[in-house]
Amino acid sequence: MPKLTKPGPRPNTKDPAKLHRWLCAAIGWHDQQYYVNSAPEISDGEYDGLMRELEVLERANAELVTPDSPTQRVGGSARSDLAKVEHRVPMVSIANSMNPQETRAWHQFVQDELGHADFELFCEPKFDGLSCELVFETGRLKVASTRGDGYIGEDVTPNIRTINSVPQTLKGKFPARLEVRGEVYIEKQAFADMNAELEEQGLKTYVNPRNTASGALRQLDPAVSARRPLSAVWYAVVEPDSHGLQSQADVAKALKEWGFVTSADLLKKAALKIAVVQGAQALVQTFDSYQEHRHDLPFEIDGMVVKVNNLKQQAQLGMRSRSPRFMLAAKFPPEEKETLCQAIEVQVGRTGAVTPVAVLQPVKVGGVTVTHASLHNSDEIARLDIRVGDSVVVQRAGDVIPQVLRVITEKRPGHTRAFAMPTSCPECNTPLVKLDDEVVIRCPNSLACPAQIKHSITHFTSRLAMNIEGFGEKRVEMALKAALIANVADIYDKLNVQNLAGLDRMGEKSAQALIQNIEASKQPKLGKFIYALGIRNVGETTAGLIANLAGTALGFLQLTAEQLQQADGIGPIIAQSVTDFLADQHNQALVKRLLKYIRPKEQAAPKPGEGKFAGMTFVFTGSLEKFTREAAEEMVRDRGGKASGSVSKKTTWLVAGPGAGSKLQKAAECGVKVLTEDEFLAMV
Repeated sequence: MPKLTKPGPRPNTKDPAKLHRWLCAAIGWHDQQYYVNSAPEISDGEYDGLMRELEVLERANAELVTPDSPTQRVGGSARSDLAKVEHRVPMVSIANSMNPQETRAWHQFVQDELGHADFELFCEPKFDGLSCELVFETGRLKVASTRGDGYIGEDVTPNIRTINSVPQTLKGKFPARLEVRGEVYIEKQAFADMNAELEEQGLKTYVNPRNTASGALRQLDPAVSARRPLSAVWYAVVEPDSHGLQSQADVAKALKEWGFVTSADLLKKAALKIAVVQGAQALVQTFDSYQEHRHDLPFEIDGMVVKVNNLKQQAQLGMRSRSPRFMLAAKFPPEEKETLCQAIEVQVGRTGAVTPVAVLQPVKVGGVTVTHASLHNSDEIARLDIRVGDSVVVQRAGDVIPQVLRVITEKRPGHTRAFAMPTSCPECNTPLVKLDDEVVIRCPNSLACPAQIKHSITHFTSRLAMNIEGFGEKRVEMALKAALIANVADIYDKLNVQNLAGLDRMGEKSAQALIQNIEASKQPKLGKFIYALGIRNVGETTAGLIANLAGTALGFLQLTAEQLQQADGIGPIIAQSVTDFLADQHNQALVKRLLKYIRPKEQAAPKPGEGKFAGMTFVFTGSLEKFTREAAEEMVRDRGGKASGSVSKKTTWLVAGPGAGSKLQKAAECGVKVLTEDEFLAMV
């Protein structure tokens, strides 16, 4: 697709040719934004509306149809800076139905074409991700590519290898050459967690999981892909009849036997299931069930894919120019709602990041009442041109994060004014600053800014830090308002049963329980203590690495940048953050005051060659049930071993929980021994 110019406003004309030219230009532009730039400007629902309008126009004016019309194309073009892969069999699009009437009409069409009603339908989720093809030769992954324009895609083989749910070698009895197709996606919570971390770091956040997955997979540097929480599911085999398969259900079964993650695997614990049904009524009822339970899934789906189950019947039905006749994507109605932006507030986070937030007239979107939506930073406000009083369209990105899609400018009142970010902190009135390498502005007053103090104390007491149960954000806020505490050290030398019992809805019994929990927190692991301090860029894992390096709390206070950078996994940015924190006199005084009450356990890593697991490398996979992955890796490091994220010939043990996937196959290939969780605990 050549570089296109953004089309102008929709023409006010009844001339079919003029309208056709505009629709083609608009769809072409949005295809480029979606497929090439991974930065769509309109929702899927709006895009489908444009395409549907073009199809109706061309049916009424057949002379307007040209070979380069969007109705004759499959998708967008491939990126020019990635190697190209030609698909041996084109990766076609799927025809859509937007309501039950259209779904029934498709079923009637299939019945008419086959000449009878004796056919089954295979139903599974329509994943909202990036379509990919994998080619295996003699059981090994040879090449992975995106769909591209359906005929030529992008070579993303190094990037796809970073995804755990993509097998590198096949299991069981497999054909000499195998081509499979599926979808790369990001789970909802992983997307939300990733954005929260990026926002806290002052980096650019992402709009939705689908385009984040697309951008991550199509990076020139595979390391960038590896840092994104990508997952994959596989649902199609090219020319399945040549492999002795007779139905779509056979395809799903064979994929699982070869080692691929399938829709059935992802729906094991869900109310939704893969269904094989017969008849239009059963088809519509299955779709209704998918729509009812879609929000219960940990990943995003935008509909249900229906395929005629029997492969011979699929062949009988054949193909249209850009989609198979035997397949339908029954799509959910767009979950977008219009509401009013009643105000724009700015919130201050734990590290001083100042984030604008739209206060919305309450509106129900995707089964949840939305009242606020993050606007992220001044760049996003400028892009949207959002103002107080505007009518806006909102959705829940990835069914998790409320997001303002666009402003309905034609409904804008005449009195609105462009929003400007504040120049001083709304909490403490300190002048805000913006660093050259960040898109956010920050309040530098970490010592006295009320918002930063509240968030830092809440972080300190959280489960992954000091784990003071019963001292969450609401109680922290109450203690601050009552002037019982002003910083984290006050928790230990100022709180008692008497003053806590005076808080609203606290009572003496609750106060005694909280004091006991505070007392129980006084002997944490050193890594937990360092993490609790809330040092910028230092997460839970990094805090553990620093603790192993420091050995003791006193050793931590004396660390230098040179010492920090000698540790595996700690780079110059983290080292600078730690040394900046330790160089601050207030931080030094606060930590020393804390250490009057807290006795962190020594956590020095065993010397090389020492410890029960010395010389061993462990990898953990699957849904671990008896401990978290972080806890397991910490157990390994505490005993002199190494915890790795990938299996290789240097791996000593693979510990596999339920749902283990490609790492099991890799372990078998490399001759790595596999342990259950119980067997690992016995070794510990």
